[in-house]
Amino acid sequence: MSEPTNKPTPEEAAAALRTARDSRDRVLASALGSRWTPIAAGLVVFGYTVATDLIPWTRPWLTFVVLAVALLLVFLLRTRTGGSLLGRPVSVSSRALPPAVWRVAPVLGLAIVAAVAVPVLHIPHGTIVYGALAGLYIIFLGPRFQLWLLRRRDKD
Repeated sequence: MSEPTNKPTPEEAAAALRTARDSRDRVLASALGSRWTPIAAGLVVFGYTVATDLIPWTRPWLTFVVLAVALLLVFLLRTRTGGSLLGRPVSVSSRALPPAVWRVAPVLGLAIVAAVAVPVLHIPHGTIVYGALAGLYIIFLGPRFQLWLLRRRDKD
């Protein structure tokens, strides 16, 4: 004789669905990292463009400094060793993230628009304008765009 199956009540089924959705949202949010990362990245982009535009002789060495800091951050934020040094959990595998080209496409598109608009509209200090726009995008819209990409990929 077969045993009777326990059917969940509608409330139990709704609670199970909520738990699964909350769990998926936590995983997606963990892929973004902490909130300070895009804020720091946006400020660095803006500071770099201001420095290279207003103090042109800093461009050669400042580019190497920014590149070295970026590589160090990639190591610290995306590896087990770096995560243990910072005392934070390991990030989501990059295989679970959308391809990098989709994550940086808006900033590259903004750079192309700025490269065309600055000479055409004769905007003084166009590098600073681009840095401000790119920095604001990275701070405010970058995490939302990445979260949208992750949720979209999750639906596929």
